[in-house]
Amino acid sequence: MTEHIVSSQAYAKAVLHCAKYPWATVHGLFLTEHQDGKTRYVDAIPLAHTWPQLTPMFDVAVQQASIYAQSKQLSIGGYYVAYEDPTDVQLSASSALLATALLAAGDRVVAFVIDAQQLTPESTRPGLIPFIGGDSQWKEQPGAFGEGKGSAFR
Repeated sequence: MTEHIVSSQAYAKAVLHCAKYPWATVHGLFLTEHQDGKTRYVDAIPLAHTWPQLTPMFDVAVQQASIYAQSKQLSIGGYYVAYEDPTDVQLSASSALLATALLAAGDRVVAFVIDAQQLTPESTRPGLIPFIGGDSQWKEQPGAFGEGKGSAFR
């Protein structure tokens, strides 16, 4: 099992994008580096807070992000979404389509839903819920950020 590590910078950018537009569904990409059997999410690129479905604008944004990632020897390895309803923590059909489009372009993509209810000083859990794609479905990885060596995400 590949270990996934989300950097403070990537996490902060995604969370701040969510915080800037709390009334809207926001989307973005995580840039990754792969080495030593680990996937490190090192940066985030906020994409939009207006369109929640696959559009030509999404394609253009992904192409530009891909060019930028390559210039930094990184790749697009993740997609994040935060919904306008803070209680919504499932990957919607339209978000799954966006993540699947990324999966078709790359080999390893994880979709993350930002759990706004966990973005409080009192929370002890991360505000990201990872979903792994495969067999045309995205499956939540419950407890993925759990403690200990058995955890795939940290």
